[in-house]
Amino acid sequence: MNPKENYCVGEIVSVRVEMNDYRGKPKTYGGDFVLARIHSPELKAGAAGVLEDFNNGTYRVNFTLFWPGSVKVSVLLIHSSEVLSTLWQAKEYCNDKFIFTGTFRNGTLQETSRCDIHLSTNETVCEFKDERNQESFFCFKPKTLPCETLHCLSSDNTKPSFLVFFSKSRNILIILSGSVNRMFSVLDRGPQAAGKCELGMSSPTPSGFFHSDRWSSSYCRMRSFQSVSDMNQCLQGKQVYLRGDSTIRQWIEYSTYKLNGKDFALTNLNDINIFKQMQTPQAPKLAIDKRRNITMSWKMHGFPCISNAPCFISGGIYIVQELDRVAGGENTVVVISIGQHLRPFPLKLYITRMVNIKQAVTRLLRRSPLTRVFVKSENTRELNSFMIQMNNWHGHLQNLALKEVFRGVKVGFIDAWDMTVAANTFEVHPNRNIVHDQIALFLSYLCGPNS
Repeated sequence: MNPKENYCVGEIVSVRVEMNDYRGKPKTYGGDFVLARIHSPELKAGAAGVLEDFNNGTYRVNFTLFWPGSVKVSVLLIHSSEVLSTLWQAKEYCNDKFIFTGTFRNGTLQETSRCDIHLSTNETVCEFKDERNQESFFCFKPKTLPCETLHCLSSDNTKPSFLVFFSKSRNILIILSGSVNRMFSVLDRGPQAAGKCELGMSSPTPSGFFHSDRWSSSYCRMRSFQSVSDMNQCLQGKQVYLRGDSTIRQWIEYSTYKLNGKDFALTNLNDINIFKQMQTPQAPKLAIDKRRNITMSWKMHGFPCISNAPCFISGGIYIVQELDRVAGGENTVVVISIGQHLRPFPLKLYITRMVNIKQAVTRLLRRSPLTRVFVKSENTRELNSFMIQMNNWHGHLQNLALKEVFRGVKVGFIDAWDMTVAANTFEVHPNRNIVHDQIALFLSYLCGPNS
């Protein structure tokens, strides 16, 4: 739209996108799921675009030009609005996407039964309820063992009844894609000033860009934290609580890798009584550097936990309960990231969970204002992995809800979604470069350029 031969860094380029239906005729309605970015492969640079839907089959995508050089525009149609209608029905009303199995154990006795968020039955069930926040999940009561002997949960994928609507014969299982490729030149006009990263500041879209494979924030000054000494200096004396799914577990795994695993070593807590049998990825993790007084811990969030490996009840309680136990203080840091495991369920469950977490964060900050809290959004994942259950569109909706829930709360926001769209990576567990950049942004809040 209004093309020019040359642009300057900081300008916005707008691209008009027109959608056709499967017959090739122009669509007269919107609602398609589109991901767009600009990138310069030779510079290892990329940034996400901002989509505006006119609800008539046309879209405008705005791209902020962050770096000089030749820039390529790419627009990808992930799912049409017709597909999204079915995905929404599956998310809200299809209850057979995963089967959860609870293992009950008392000494040498062991029984299993089916568990879920809802169980429609006349049989006796065990309810596991967080009384304060009115969140529950249920299991069919074992034949002999009492409810309180629930030891762990695991899950198995199913072929949901809605899968029939995603058959190849209906041309829906295939990812609909197309690209708008255009090269144009961007002229440098010097570095753009940005303020210090501070809790409570809004995270715009796009929230930053990659250049030379390194992320730069669009709204605050970041440090790279490439050196071990810089990371150690920033983390010194800190207690870092990582609570959520395996994408935030990557932070403790990467930190111990980056810091060489010598002074700062990772343990699965297997030497601590209640965790003796937790030889699984979902086991709580702890890393301690006694010399620098650094403690970093990770725990899985509460049910649902989607994993073939056991998710132990003693290891993963509701994040709200965890937050209410944190004493807080100027050296206490909390990072929260949930969403991937909630994608298969109705959006109301995610919103309820995040509202409860926000209220717990508010209570924590009220009793300890110097505590620093961060929330990390979901990242994109594989396009063909559990297409109905774990679709990226579900993650997109949950990210929108996350921003609304925490609007106005004094927390730091790590936009992992924006990073992975900019990098064009579709992996549930992003590579180490992206994990490092997430941590670098996080540390820039704690120890910015002027710290």
